[in-house]
Amino acid sequence: MMKRTEVENANATVEGLCRLARKLGYKDPASQLINHDGSVVGDLLYFFDDNPGACEAVIQWVLDEGCDADGNDLEDDEEEDS
Repeated sequence: MMKRTEVENANATVEGLCRLARKLGYKDPASQLINHDGSVVGDLLYFFDDNPGACEAVIQWVLDEGCDADGNDLEDDEEEDS
């Protein structure tokens, strides 16, 4: 069983999240997309597939940040005239 401190001490990187997903029991049988540290991106994808709340948290984080990768603000939806 995984300890709470292991989760709290996980690295906030893609590799760290991939390692965390594996420790939580998510394993991509094809080991797709192996990172330089040996962690597997496929494990993280299986985690997201099984945990829609985690996907929602990422979407909310993007909305809270309010910008894209280039630092451009997200545009508000324009109201359509009736």
